[in-house]
Amino acid sequence: MSSTVTFDANLPSMHHGRYQPAAAALGRKIFVAGGWLESTAEYYDVDTKQWNEINSMSTIRHGAAAVSLGNTIIVMGGRDTGIYSSISSAEQYDTTSGQWSAFPSMNEARRGCAA
Repeated sequence: MSSTVTFDANLPSMHHGRYQPAAAALGRKIFVAGGWLESTAEYYDVDTKQWNEINSMSTIRHGAAAVSLGNTIIVMGGRDTGIYSSISSAEQYDTTSGQWSAFPSMNEARRGCAA
């Protein structure tokens, strides 16, 4: 029995270069949103080995957290355009409709958080 796991590192590039994006997995897709001065989002489909662009978030955010819940990706907190600022807002992406909408804000602004 081998304890070695192999991984094919020959993956295609994302559509946008990203610094401190938020990411969450849902099913066999990995969603990546935001990054430094970015509100764009995309997902990697494990089966097709392709990156697919989706609608952008309403807020620029980097250093945010993301989590999947049901058929939704929730992205919360992070920083917008300020280097030392934090934001408390959150938004959700409905993977069925392909639309972002507001999600209740956190009680405290946070950046560099995890979910």
